Amino acid sequence: MKVAIVYPYIAHYRLPIFSELSLTKGIEYTMIADIEAKLSIKTIDPKLGEIPIQEGGLRLRNVKNLWIYKGMVLWQRNLLSLLRKNDFSAVIFLGNTYYISTWAGLFYAKLNGKKVYLWTHGVTRNETGLKWKFRRFFYNLSDGLFLYGHKAKEIMIKNDFAESKLHVVYNSLDYTQQIKYRAKINSLNAIKKKQELFKNPELPVLVFVGRLTNQKKLDMIVEAVQILAVQDFKLNTLFIGEGQIVNDLNQLINKYTLEDYFHFYGACYEESQLAELIGVSDICVSPGEVGLTAITALTYGTPVISHDDFNFQMPEYEVIIPGVNGDLFKRGSINDLAEKIKNWLLKNKTASRDKIRAYCYQNIDTKYNPKNQAQIINEIITNEQ
Repeated sequence: MKVAIVYPYIAHYRLPIFSELSLTKGIEYTMIADIEAKLSIKTIDPKLGEIPIQEGGLRLRNVKNLWIYKGMVLWQRNLLSLLRKNDFSAVIFLGNTYYISTWAGLFYAKLNGKKVYLWTHGVTRNETGLKWKFRRFFYNLSDGLFLYGHKAKEIMIKNDFAESKLHVVYNSLDYTQQIKYRAKINSLNAIKKKQELFKNPELPVLVFVGRLTNQKKLDMIVEAVQILAVQDFKLNTLFIGEGQIVNDLNQLINKYTLEDYFHFYGACYEESQLAELIGVSDICVSPGEVGLTAITALTYGTPVISHDDFNFQMPEYEVIIPGVNGDLFKRGSINDLAEKIKNWLLKNKTASRDKIRAYCYQNIDTKYNPKNQAQIINEIITNEQ
């Protein structure tokens, strides 16, 4: 059985799931994408297409992306030709309604008796209007949707989508590499690492990892730390990442004279370093949408706190189980964020760190990893042929 997966480009973090799918016995997956990405997104090495599958390679076919109308609308040159020349039983498209070539490829595949699936966030909030009707029509053209989370499935069922067509496949990162490095976290000298980062290493550490952008509402972390400092509940905070609001955050930190309690580490792409930095932290805090930050933190055994409004969240927020591997605060409320941070730290002050890590690992090890994703997708493809 031959299956095509069509993406505009293959971001580097997607490689583990595509590699896992490529190793499937009985299904031959081919990745169709441009080798170049928009903006500064790191993509896979195109030379992977020259390496045997068993040695970590992929079956790659190239298209050329033509971005129009402010870079929102896409036509993939050569896509239809590749679909015609290869005997694919099914095609999995990234489910973006602005990709014109996806519409063309979808109709072509359907007219030729191929199964078509859309890999998409789906509907993550209650929607109305013409744009919603357009998306609804697009989704209903497919034989099934691969969704990142259960909330989208729940909303779509309420909007009369057939439950049998809605498949939750979760999301993942480089799980194999991550568990390799997380195995070393217990042996880390946490105090020594904290001494490298902070003037007061004995204090609990909050961490955020990701792009430092306004969308992430990171000023709320500074404000919450200030609220707790006034209560004589002092904390250290570690920002891992780069972005346009570094200066703004520093100004706010200086305003509250909290310079001794914050450390900007910069961008970090080495899993071994991320494992150390996140592993010695007590809580990962993401006041805006949390996304893959939650997967990264929990994989390394660090609980996650984010906001509670699914209408303004990424699907990965579902991995957080309040009171077990983190907590959810009232969206937009700095006071509630500060309270949730304080309550978590006080509640777990004497708890075994190994036990907390075990709770964090559970959802990742059972659901949010490439092996589980591939198993779900393979079962869908096999059962519906």
